[in-house]
Amino acid sequence: MRSNELETLIAKFKNKDKIALARLITIIENEPERAHEVFKHFEDVKHESYIIGFTGSPGVGKSTLTGAIAQKMLDEGKSVGIISVDPTSPFSGGAFLGDRIRMTNISLHPNVFMRSLASRGYKGGISRAVFDISMLYEAFGMDIIIIETVGVGQAEFDIYNLAYTVIVILVPGYGDVIQMQKAGIIEIGDIYDVNKKDLGGEDIAVQIEMMLDDTTFQSGYRPPVILTDAINGEGIDELLQSIWDHKEHLELSDLLSEKKKNRFNYKITELIYSKIEKILKDSFFNQGKIKELVEHAMDDGKFKIYEIIHKKFELMNLEIKEHD
Repeated sequence: MRSNELETLIAKFKNKDKIALARLITIIENEPERAHEVFKHFEDVKHESYIIGFTGSPGVGKSTLTGAIAQKMLDEGKSVGIISVDPTSPFSGGAFLGDRIRMTNISLHPNVFMRSLASRGYKGGISRAVFDISMLYEAFGMDIIIIETVGVGQAEFDIYNLAYTVIVILVPGYGDVIQMQKAGIIEIGDIYDVNKKDLGGEDIAVQIEMMLDDTTFQSGYRPPVILTDAINGEGIDELLQSIWDHKEHLELSDLLSEKKKNRFNYKITELIYSKIEKILKDSFFNQGKIKELVEHAMDDGKFKIYEIIHKKFELMNLEIKEHD
């Protein structure tokens, strides 16, 4: 895309054109190195959105619950941007599940915008583009941003760095309390939601409460445990109120400012690592050189691969020092 075409797109975006928003998302998702070209046009934007994360294992009803909460927020007159991260198709590389199917009741609302992303193998339950898309939503003027993670069980912790309120969703019968104990996921939740309560949610809620009783909360905020049935709307009002209560706690305690700093610290670190990774791949470890290393390993013995890589990095380090 030429510079003048991008500027035309930006102008339409600033006039609240959702098609322009969609096209800009596509650009930064497929060409992340062009993000700076896009965001330099929004340096005067002061709007800040409130970011909520929904996480939990596959099948707990994240999408249905997200749709129910978003509907309540829309009813309150708020604009909502939703980012749903799906597993990646091994064939097309695209989003595998398509959460829009579960949110058809809100998908056409004028104050909502939804985007499904493929995780593309990225660890932590989210896509690399999530931060950039959330920034676009903020520039667009969304009041609320909801990030729904891919749901990969124990690797859900990146959402903690991106959202201000994290809702951990569980359901009876999945052994999720044990998973929480193993993975430490009890530490990242600001709200615990036991969905599909018709399957016997009271028992798991009691177990979570017991775990919370044994946890020290330095901020003085103890996460609530909410029982919901997202399909029939039961408990959704209580969950929404808990979100607003946590938001108020963050604002009054000045923890929201720390959350925002943590969000940008996460992104800056990720940007540095991705830039270094690109330099390494382009200059030192492109596919051709990796094939050469494979051949060396096959010729010299597979256990030599560690020594080969170690020597390669030593040489690379010397080249960098000589260049400096």
